Amino acid sequence: MVELCRVDDRMLHGQVAVTWVNQVAPDAILIANDEAATNEMSKLAFKMAKPAGVKLAIKTVKDAAVLLNDPRTKKTRIFLIVRTVQDALELAKTTGSQIQIINIGGVKKKEGSRQVAANVHMNEEDIAALRELNSLVDKVEIQMVPSESKTDVKKII
Repeated sequence: MVELCRVDDRMLHGQVAVTWVNQVAPDAILIANDEAATNEMSKLAFKMAKPAGVKLAIKTVKDAAVLLNDPRTKKTRIFLIVRTVQDALELAKTTGSQIQIINIGGVKKKEGSRQVAANVHMNEEDIAALRELNSLVDKVEIQMVPSESKTDVKKII
């Protein structure tokens, strides 16, 4: 079961490995990103950042959906990490009601984007994906670290 889906363009890094993993208390971390799943250097870096005692899987978005839809994962507390809002949307569409809370973390500035919160930049495609996500899941929130207050994305879309 997905405890939390986090959108963070750095995916698994120190802040996520320490503060978010302590907050979520997952059995496993699932990184769902096509590029990361095929890049050996990225995989190695994520394996090094993984906290002890937590399993790690790095899958393409399509393979992550297959894994999440497997009945054997229903009893596993999964912390799902994706790089983009679009990846989160694709997974929300293909996994039914398994993803109910989406946390937006760091999203770096890119061409055509604007800052919508501290360390969160979105372009029109991202905003459109957020609107759709908002209709598919219970909560979509912006929050860099667990100790920070949450901002409902409805305020920015």
